Amino acid sequence: MYTQLALYAPRVTPSGCVSSQRAFYVGNERLRFAESMLAVALCARPNGERSMKKKWAVIGATTSLIVVAAGGGYYAMAGKSGADKKADGQKKADVPLQLSALDFTKAGPATIAQTLSISGSVEAARQAVVRSRHAGLAMQMTKRAGETVRQGELLARVDSDDLRLRLGEREASVRQAQAALGVADSARAQQRSLADRGFISKSALDSVESNYVAARTVLETAQSQLTMAKAQLAETALLSPINGVIAKRNVEPGERIGAEMQVFHVIDPSSLELAAQIPAERASELRIGQLATFTADAPNAGGKVEAKLIRIVPNAAAGARTIEARFALPKGTPIPAGAFLSGQLALAQTEVAVAVPRVAVRSDGGGSYVWSVLDGRIARNRVIVIDSDSASDRVAIASGLGKDATVLILRGSEPREGQAVAMPGTTPAVAPPAAAKEAAPTSAPANKT
Repeated sequence: MYTQLALYAPRVTPSGCVSSQRAFYVGNERLRFAESMLAVALCARPNGERSMKKKWAVIGATTSLIVVAAGGGYYAMAGKSGADKKADGQKKADVPLQLSALDFTKAGPATIAQTLSISGSVEAARQAVVRSRHAGLAMQMTKRAGETVRQGELLARVDSDDLRLRLGEREASVRQAQAALGVADSARAQQRSLADRGFISKSALDSVESNYVAARTVLETAQSQLTMAKAQLAETALLSPINGVIAKRNVEPGERIGAEMQVFHVIDPSSLELAAQIPAERASELRIGQLATFTADAPNAGGKVEAKLIRIVPNAAAGARTIEARFALPKGTPIPAGAFLSGQLALAQTEVAVAVPRVAVRSDGGGSYVWSVLDGRIARNRVIVIDSDSASDRVAIASGLGKDATVLILRGSEPREGQAVAMPGTTPAVAPPAAAKEAAPTSAPANKT
Protein backbone atom coordinates (compact mmCIF):
# COMPACT_ATOMS: atom_id res chain seq x y z
CA MET A 1 0.00 0.00 0.00
CA TYR A 2 1.44 3.30 -1.08
CA THR A 3 1.47 6.22 1.35
CA GLN A 4 3.00 9.61 0.80
CA LEU A 5 3.10 12.53 3.14
CA ALA A 6 4.53 15.73 1.76
CA LEU A 7 5.00 18.76 3.94
CA TYR A 8 6.22 21.93 2.35
CA ALA A 9 7.69 24.76 4.37
CA PRO A 10 5.92 28.11 4.53
CA ARG A 11 6.59 30.38 1.65
CA VAL A 12 6.72 34.19 1.70
CA THR A 13 5.26 35.82 -1.35
CA PRO A 14 6.93 38.71 -3.03
CA SER A 15 4.25 40.93 -1.65
CA GLY A 16 5.26 40.04 1.86
CA CYS A 17 2.30 37.77 2.44
CA VAL A 18 2.78 34.29 3.96
CA SER A 19 1.10 31.29 2.31
CA SER A 20 1.23 27.57 3.15
CA GLN A 21 0.85 24.66 0.72
CA ARG A 22 0.26 21.16 2.04
CA ALA A 23 -0.49 17.86 0.19
CA PHE A 24 -1.33 14.47 1.72
CA TYR A 25 -1.62 11.07 0.05
CA VAL A 26 -3.22 8.37 2.18
CA GLY A 27 -3.64 5.01 0.45
CA ASN A 28 -4.96 5.49 -3.04
CA GLU A 29 -6.90 8.58 -2.01
CA ARG A 30 -5.25 11.91 -2.54
CA LEU A 31 -6.08 14.42 0.10
CA ARG A 32 -5.02 17.71 -1.06
CA PHE A 33 -5.60 20.78 0.91
CA ALA A 34 -6.27 23.80 -1.26
CA GLU A 35 -3.40 25.47 -3.05
CA SER A 36 -3.52 27.84 -0.25
CA MET A 37 -5.26 25.79 2.51
CA LEU A 38 -4.41 28.32 5.05
CA ALA A 39 -2.99 31.49 3.66
CA VAL A 40 -2.34 34.26 5.95
CA ALA A 41 -1.29 37.38 4.25
CA LEU A 42 0.07 40.03 6.33
CA CYS A 43 -0.29 42.68 3.75
CA ALA A 44 0.72 45.38 6.04
CA ARG A 45 4.06 46.71 5.22
CA PRO A 46 6.75 45.83 7.58
CA ASN A 47 6.52 48.53 10.13
CA GLY A 48 8.70 47.37 12.83
CA GLU A 49 9.33 44.63 15.26
CA ARG A 50 5.67 44.16 16.14
CA SER A 51 4.69 43.26 12.58
CA MET A 52 7.44 40.68 12.27
CA LYS A 53 6.43 38.96 15.52
CA LYS A 54 2.84 38.73 14.38
CA LYS A 55 3.92 37.28 11.03
CA TRP A 56 6.00 34.49 12.57
CA ALA A 57 3.26 33.61 15.05
CA VAL A 58 0.87 32.93 12.19
CA ILE A 59 3.46 30.74 10.49
CA GLY A 60 3.88 28.61 13.65
CA ALA A 61 0.13 28.14 14.05
CA THR A 62 -0.18 27.07 10.44
CA THR A 63 2.55 24.47 10.82
CA SER A 64 0.93 22.94 13.95
CA LEU A 65 -2.41 22.64 12.20
CA ILE A 66 -0.88 20.78 9.26
CA VAL A 67 0.97 18.29 11.55
CA VAL A 68 -2.29 17.45 13.37
CA ALA A 69 -4.08 16.89 10.06
CA ALA A 70 -1.29 14.59 8.87
CA GLY A 71 -1.55 12.47 12.02
CA GLY A 72 -5.29 12.05 11.56
CA GLY A 73 -4.80 10.95 7.98
CA TYR A 74 -2.18 8.38 9.02
CA TYR A 75 -4.42 6.79 11.64
CA ALA A 76 -7.28 6.64 9.16
CA MET A 77 -4.98 4.81 6.79
CA ALA A 78 -3.85 2.38 9.55
CA GLY A 79 -7.46 1.66 10.52
CA LYS A 80 -8.31 0.79 6.98
CA SER A 81 -5.25 -1.46 6.67
CA GLY A 82 -6.28 -3.44 9.80
CA ALA A 83 -9.77 -3.96 8.41
CA ASP A 84 -8.33 -5.14 5.12
CA LYS A 85 -6.11 -7.63 6.95
CA LYS A 86 -9.04 -8.95 8.96
CA ALA A 87 -11.07 -9.34 5.79
CA ASP A 88 -8.18 -11.16 4.09
CA GLY A 89 -7.82 -13.50 7.09
CA GLN A 90 -11.54 -14.25 7.06
CA LYS A 91 -11.46 -15.00 3.35
CA LYS A 92 -8.47 -17.30 3.85
CA ALA A 93 -10.23 -19.11 6.71
CA ASP A 94 -13.26 -19.73 4.52
CA VAL A 95 -11.20 -21.54 1.87
CA PRO A 96 -12.52 -25.14 2.01
CA LEU A 97 -10.22 -28.06 2.77
CA GLN A 98 -10.17 -30.28 -0.30
CA LEU A 99 -10.34 -33.96 0.67
CA SER A 100 -9.50 -37.04 -1.33
CA ALA A 101 -10.97 -40.50 -0.94
CA LEU A 102 -7.96 -41.46 1.20
CA ASP A 103 -8.48 -38.65 3.71
CA PHE A 104 -11.66 -39.94 5.37
CA THR A 105 -13.51 -43.11 6.29
CA LYS A 106 -16.74 -44.20 7.93
CA ALA A 107 -16.95 -45.27 11.55
CA GLY A 108 -18.77 -48.56 11.92
CA PRO A 109 -18.95 -51.97 13.56
CA ALA A 110 -15.90 -54.19 13.67
CA THR A 111 -14.49 -57.29 15.31
CA ILE A 112 -11.76 -56.33 17.76
CA ALA A 113 -9.35 -59.10 18.68
CA GLN A 114 -7.92 -58.93 22.18
CA THR A 115 -4.22 -59.63 21.95
CA LEU A 116 -1.23 -60.16 24.22
CA SER A 117 2.23 -58.92 23.30
CA ILE A 118 4.76 -61.75 23.41
CA SER A 119 8.34 -62.34 22.29
CA GLY A 120 10.85 -65.13 22.33
CA SER A 121 13.66 -66.99 20.61
CA VAL A 122 13.35 -69.54 17.83
CA GLU A 123 14.57 -73.03 18.69
CA ALA A 124 14.59 -76.39 16.92
CA ALA A 125 12.41 -78.99 18.61
CA ARG A 126 14.64 -81.76 17.25
CA GLN A 127 18.30 -81.11 17.79
CA ALA A 128 21.31 -83.12 18.90
CA VAL A 129 24.77 -82.47 20.24
CA VAL A 130 27.44 -84.84 18.94
CA ARG A 131 30.17 -85.46 21.54
CA SER A 132 33.31 -87.53 21.49
CA ARG A 133 33.26 -90.24 24.15
CA HIS A 134 37.04 -90.56 24.03
CA ALA A 135 40.03 -88.29 23.77
CA GLY A 136 42.10 -88.21 20.61
CA LEU A 137 42.91 -86.30 17.45
CA ALA A 138 40.16 -85.08 15.14
CA MET A 139 40.47 -86.93 11.86
CA GLN A 140 38.29 -87.24 8.76
CA MET A 141 36.15 -84.15 9.38
CA THR A 142 33.63 -84.67 6.59
CA LYS A 143 31.02 -81.97 7.34
CA ARG A 144 31.08 -78.23 7.86
CA ALA A 145 28.59 -75.87 9.48
CA GLY A 146 25.55 -75.31 7.26
CA GLU A 147 25.76 -78.63 5.40
CA THR A 148 22.89 -81.09 5.50
CA VAL A 149 23.36 -84.54 6.97
CA ARG A 150 21.44 -87.81 7.13
CA GLN A 151 20.92 -89.94 10.21
CA GLY A 152 23.92 -92.29 10.69
CA GLU A 153 26.19 -90.34 8.32
CA LEU A 154 29.86 -90.06 9.33
CA LEU A 155 30.79 -86.57 10.54
CA ALA A 156 34.31 -87.13 11.86
CA ARG A 157 36.62 -89.76 13.31
CA VAL A 158 38.78 -89.56 16.44
CA ASP A 159 42.20 -91.17 16.26
CA SER A 160 42.90 -92.80 19.69
CA ASP A 161 46.10 -94.76 20.28
CA ASP A 162 44.92 -95.93 23.70
CA LEU A 163 41.87 -97.61 22.24
CA ARG A 164 43.87 -99.36 19.56
CA LEU A 165 46.34 -100.68 22.12
CA ARG A 166 43.54 -101.82 24.36
CA LEU A 167 41.92 -103.63 21.46
CA GLY A 168 45.17 -105.44 20.75
CA GLU A 169 45.44 -106.53 24.37
CA ARG A 170 41.91 -107.88 24.34
CA GLU A 171 42.51 -109.81 21.16
CA ALA A 172 45.62 -111.39 22.69
CA SER A 173 43.70 -112.30 25.84
CA VAL A 174 41.08 -114.02 23.75
CA ARG A 175 43.67 -116.05 21.89
CA GLN A 176 45.32 -117.07 25.16
CA ALA A 177 42.00 -118.06 26.69
CA GLN A 178 41.12 -120.07 23.59
CA ALA A 179 44.39 -121.98 23.89
CA ALA A 180 43.84 -122.67 27.58
CA LEU A 181 40.33 -123.85 26.87
CA GLY A 182 41.65 -126.21 24.21
CA VAL A 183 44.08 -127.77 26.66
CA ALA A 184 41.39 -128.11 29.30
CA ASP A 185 39.04 -129.67 26.77
CA SER A 186 41.65 -132.26 25.73
CA ALA A 187 42.40 -133.10 29.34
CA ARG A 188 38.74 -133.53 30.11
CA ALA A 189 38.23 -135.87 27.16
CA GLN A 190 41.20 -137.97 28.19
CA GLN A 191 40.11 -138.19 31.82
CA ARG A 192 36.61 -139.18 30.81
CA SER A 193 37.98 -142.03 28.75
CA LEU A 194 40.02 -143.24 31.69
CA ALA A 195 37.11 -142.89 34.06
CA ASP A 196 34.92 -144.94 31.75
CA ARG A 197 37.44 -147.75 31.96
CA GLY A 198 37.77 -147.38 35.72
CA PHE A 199 41.35 -146.19 35.77
CA ILE A 200 40.68 -142.94 37.70
CA SER A 201 38.43 -141.99 40.49
CA LYS A 202 35.39 -139.81 40.21
CA SER A 203 37.03 -137.01 42.21
CA ALA A 204 39.89 -136.85 39.71
CA LEU A 205 37.37 -136.54 36.90
CA ASP A 206 35.55 -133.74 38.74
CA SER A 207 38.79 -131.80 39.06
CA VAL A 208 39.38 -132.03 35.33
CA GLU A 209 35.83 -130.84 34.68
CA SER A 210 36.36 -127.84 36.94
CA ASN A 211 39.50 -126.86 35.07
CA TYR A 212 37.59 -127.00 31.81
CA VAL A 213 34.77 -124.80 33.12
CA ALA A 214 37.28 -122.25 34.44
CA ALA A 215 39.08 -122.11 31.10
CA ARG A 216 35.82 -121.59 29.29
CA THR A 217 34.87 -118.76 31.68
CA VAL A 218 38.20 -117.06 31.09
CA LEU A 219 37.60 -117.23 27.36
CA GLU A 220 34.14 -115.78 27.65
CA THR A 221 35.47 -112.92 29.77
CA ALA A 222 38.21 -112.20 27.29
CA GLN A 223 35.73 -112.22 24.45
CA SER A 224 33.49 -109.75 26.31
CA GLN A 225 36.42 -107.44 26.90
CA LEU A 226 37.33 -107.70 23.24
CA THR A 227 33.78 -106.79 22.25
CA MET A 228 33.92 -103.79 24.58
CA ALA A 229 37.24 -102.66 23.14
CA LYS A 230 35.83 -102.90 19.63
CA ALA A 231 32.77 -100.87 20.68
CA GLN A 232 34.95 -98.19 22.23
CA LEU A 233 37.02 -98.00 19.09
CA ALA A 234 33.83 -97.75 17.05
CA GLU A 235 32.78 -94.77 19.16
CA THR A 236 35.63 -92.80 17.67
CA ALA A 237 33.48 -92.52 14.55
CA LEU A 238 31.14 -89.57 15.14
CA LEU A 239 27.80 -90.15 13.38
CA SER A 240 24.81 -87.84 12.95
CA PRO A 241 21.93 -88.98 15.18
CA ILE A 242 19.21 -87.17 13.18
CA ASN A 243 18.45 -85.73 9.77
CA GLY A 244 19.18 -82.05 9.69
CA VAL A 245 21.78 -79.35 9.23
CA ILE A 246 25.12 -78.81 10.94
CA ALA A 247 24.48 -75.73 13.05
CA LYS A 248 27.94 -75.59 14.59
CA ARG A 249 31.32 -77.34 14.37
CA ASN A 250 33.69 -76.69 17.26
CA VAL A 251 36.79 -78.60 16.12
CA GLU A 252 39.03 -78.37 13.08
CA PRO A 253 40.93 -81.33 11.56
CA GLY A 254 44.06 -82.23 13.50
CA GLU A 255 42.97 -80.63 16.76
CA ARG A 256 42.93 -82.69 19.92
CA ILE A 257 39.52 -83.61 21.26
CA GLY A 258 38.88 -84.18 24.94
CA ALA A 259 36.56 -86.81 26.34
CA GLU A 260 32.88 -85.73 26.31
CA MET A 261 33.75 -82.66 24.27
CA GLN A 262 31.02 -81.17 22.04
CA VAL A 263 32.13 -81.46 18.43
CA PHE A 264 28.95 -80.89 16.35
CA HIS A 265 25.51 -79.36 16.88
CA VAL A 266 22.86 -80.70 14.51
CA ILE A 267 19.34 -79.25 14.21
CA ASP A 268 16.26 -80.16 12.23
CA PRO A 269 15.05 -76.93 10.54
CA SER A 270 11.64 -78.45 9.86
CA SER A 271 10.84 -78.49 13.58
CA LEU A 272 11.29 -74.83 14.53
CA GLU A 273 9.46 -73.55 17.59
CA LEU A 274 9.32 -70.25 19.40
CA ALA A 275 9.70 -70.29 23.18
CA ALA A 276 7.86 -67.29 24.69
CA GLN A 277 7.60 -66.25 28.32
CA ILE A 278 4.00 -65.43 29.33
CA PRO A 279 3.06 -63.64 32.58
CA ALA A 280 1.77 -66.21 35.04
CA GLU A 281 -1.39 -64.18 35.71
CA ARG A 282 -2.36 -64.51 32.02
CA ALA A 283 -1.96 -68.30 31.98
CA SER A 284 -5.71 -68.87 32.35
CA GLU A 285 -6.28 -67.13 28.99
CA LEU A 286 -4.05 -69.51 27.05
CA ARG A 287 -5.55 -72.29 24.95
CA ILE A 288 -3.83 -74.91 22.82
CA GLY A 289 -4.34 -74.00 19.18
CA GLN A 290 -4.40 -70.22 19.63
CA LEU A 291 -2.66 -68.32 16.86
CA ALA A 292 0.05 -65.72 17.23
CA THR A 293 1.44 -63.39 14.60
CA PHE A 294 5.14 -62.59 14.84
CA THR A 295 7.16 -60.00 13.01
CA ALA A 296 10.14 -61.43 11.14
CA ASP A 297 13.01 -59.65 9.45
CA ALA A 298 13.42 -62.37 6.82
CA PRO A 299 12.49 -60.84 3.43
CA ASN A 300 10.94 -64.05 2.10
CA ALA A 301 8.67 -64.41 5.13
CA GLY A 302 6.47 -61.51 4.07
CA GLY A 303 7.32 -59.58 7.21
CA LYS A 304 4.97 -61.65 9.41
CA VAL A 305 4.89 -65.28 10.50
CA GLU A 306 1.87 -67.05 11.96
CA ALA A 307 2.48 -69.69 14.63
CA LYS A 308 0.23 -72.02 16.64
CA LEU A 309 0.38 -72.60 20.38
CA ILE A 310 1.22 -76.29 20.85
CA ARG A 311 2.57 -76.64 24.39
CA ILE A 312 2.27 -74.85 27.72
CA VAL A 313 4.79 -75.49 30.49
CA PRO A 314 2.72 -75.02 33.67
CA ASN A 315 5.72 -74.56 35.96
CA ALA A 316 6.38 -70.86 36.54
CA ALA A 317 10.00 -69.74 36.46
CA ALA A 318 11.34 -68.95 39.93
CA GLY A 319 11.59 -65.22 40.56
CA ALA A 320 10.27 -64.26 37.12
CA ARG A 321 6.59 -65.23 37.56
CA THR A 322 6.34 -66.33 33.94
CA ILE A 323 5.49 -69.58 32.22
CA GLU A 324 6.85 -70.91 28.95
CA ALA A 325 4.62 -71.33 25.92
CA ARG A 326 5.77 -73.09 22.76
CA PHE A 327 4.58 -72.02 19.31
CA ALA A 328 5.15 -74.18 16.21
CA LEU A 329 6.37 -72.25 13.17
CA PRO A 330 5.26 -73.37 9.70
CA LYS A 331 7.56 -75.74 7.84
CA GLY A 332 9.77 -73.99 5.35
CA THR A 333 9.79 -70.71 7.28
CA PRO A 334 13.07 -68.97 6.34
CA ILE A 335 13.87 -68.03 9.92
CA PRO A 336 17.07 -69.36 11.48
CA ALA A 337 17.23 -70.95 14.89
CA GLY A 338 18.23 -68.41 17.51
CA ALA A 339 16.33 -65.53 15.90
CA PHE A 340 14.33 -63.28 18.22
CA LEU A 341 10.72 -62.54 17.24
CA SER A 342 8.02 -60.37 18.76
CA GLY A 343 4.31 -60.42 18.03
CA GLN A 344 0.74 -60.59 19.23
CA LEU A 345 -1.16 -63.58 20.59
CA ALA A 346 -4.89 -63.52 19.76
CA LEU A 347 -6.82 -64.29 22.96
CA ALA A 348 -10.47 -63.42 22.27
CA GLN A 349 -12.68 -61.48 19.83
CA THR A 350 -15.22 -58.79 20.69
CA GLU A 351 -17.90 -57.26 18.44
CA VAL A 352 -18.05 -53.45 18.79
CA ALA A 353 -20.54 -50.99 17.30
CA VAL A 354 -18.14 -48.16 16.49
CA ALA A 355 -14.52 -48.55 15.43
CA VAL A 356 -12.14 -46.27 13.55
CA PRO A 357 -8.58 -46.59 12.24
CA ARG A 358 -5.93 -46.05 14.87
CA VAL A 359 -4.39 -43.21 12.88
CA ALA A 360 -7.64 -41.22 13.17
CA VAL A 361 -7.44 -41.07 16.97
CA ARG A 362 -5.37 -38.25 18.42
CA SER A 363 -4.77 -37.14 21.98
CA ASP A 364 -3.91 -34.08 24.00
CA GLY A 365 -4.09 -33.03 27.62
CA GLY A 366 -7.86 -33.46 27.61
CA GLY A 367 -7.83 -37.04 26.33
CA SER A 368 -8.51 -38.68 22.98
CA TYR A 369 -10.37 -37.09 20.09
CA VAL A 370 -11.10 -37.54 16.39
CA TRP A 371 -11.80 -35.09 13.59
CA SER A 372 -15.10 -35.64 11.80
CA VAL A 373 -17.14 -33.93 9.09
CA LEU A 374 -20.51 -32.56 10.23
CA ASP A 375 -22.74 -30.51 7.89
CA GLY A 376 -19.85 -29.86 5.55
CA ARG A 377 -17.51 -28.58 8.25
CA ILE A 378 -14.78 -30.03 10.44
CA ALA A 379 -15.77 -30.92 14.00
CA ARG A 380 -13.71 -32.17 16.93
CA ASN A 381 -15.21 -35.16 18.80
CA ARG A 382 -13.98 -36.14 22.23
CA VAL A 383 -14.07 -39.95 22.41
CA ILE A 384 -13.41 -42.76 24.88
CA VAL A 385 -11.26 -45.59 23.52
CA ILE A 386 -11.94 -48.99 25.12
CA ASP A 387 -9.90 -51.47 23.08
CA SER A 388 -7.66 -51.83 20.05
CA ASP A 389 -6.76 -54.45 17.49
CA SER A 390 -3.15 -54.42 16.37
CA ALA A 391 -3.83 -56.83 13.50
CA SER A 392 -6.42 -54.60 11.79
CA ASP A 393 -4.97 -51.41 13.33
CA ARG A 394 -8.43 -50.28 14.49
CA VAL A 395 -9.65 -49.02 17.87
CA ALA A 396 -13.06 -49.41 19.49
CA ILE A 397 -14.91 -46.22 20.51
CA ALA A 398 -17.20 -46.40 23.55
CA SER A 399 -18.71 -42.90 23.29
CA GLY A 400 -18.32 -39.56 21.57
CA LEU A 401 -18.79 -40.72 17.98
CA GLY A 402 -21.85 -42.00 16.19
CA LYS A 403 -22.13 -44.92 13.84
CA ASP A 404 -21.52 -44.06 10.16
CA ALA A 405 -19.80 -40.79 11.13
CA THR A 406 -17.33 -39.46 8.57
CA VAL A 407 -13.93 -39.51 10.25
CA LEU A 408 -10.85 -37.73 8.93
CA ILE A 409 -7.60 -39.70 8.74
CA LEU A 410 -5.35 -36.78 7.86
CA ARG A 411 -1.69 -37.52 8.55
CA GLY A 412 -0.46 -33.96 8.26
CA SER A 413 -1.02 -30.93 10.46
CA GLU A 414 -4.10 -30.45 12.60
CA PRO A 415 -7.14 -29.09 10.73
CA ARG A 416 -9.12 -26.13 12.07
CA GLU A 417 -12.42 -26.76 13.77
CA GLY A 418 -15.28 -25.24 11.80
CA GLN A 419 -13.36 -25.12 8.55
CA ALA A 420 -15.38 -25.95 5.45
CA VAL A 421 -14.47 -29.13 3.58
CA ALA A 422 -14.88 -30.18 -0.01
CA MET A 423 -15.67 -33.88 -0.27
CA PRO A 424 -14.88 -35.68 -3.52
CA GLY A 425 -17.74 -35.04 -5.96
CA THR A 426 -19.55 -32.51 -3.72
CA THR A 427 -19.82 -28.73 -3.47
CA PRO A 428 -17.96 -27.19 -0.51
CA ALA A 429 -19.91 -25.50 2.25
CA VAL A 430 -20.45 -21.73 1.89
CA ALA A 431 -19.71 -19.30 4.71
CA PRO A 432 -22.87 -18.11 6.51
CA PRO A 433 -24.05 -14.55 5.76
CA ALA A 434 -23.01 -13.29 9.18
CA ALA A 435 -19.46 -14.45 8.61
CA ALA A 436 -19.44 -12.98 5.11
CA LYS A 437 -20.69 -9.66 6.42
CA GLU A 438 -18.10 -9.67 9.16
CA ALA A 439 -15.39 -10.49 6.65
CA ALA A 440 -16.38 -7.63 4.27
CA PRO A 441 -13.68 -4.92 4.13
CA THR A 442 -14.50 -1.59 5.71
CA SER A 443 -13.72 1.63 3.87
CA ALA A 444 -12.15 4.63 5.52
CA PRO A 445 -14.36 7.69 5.88
CA ALA A 446 -13.92 10.21 3.10
CA ASN A 447 -12.09 13.36 4.04
CA LYS A 448 -13.76 16.56 3.07
CA THR A 449 -11.81 19.50 1.98
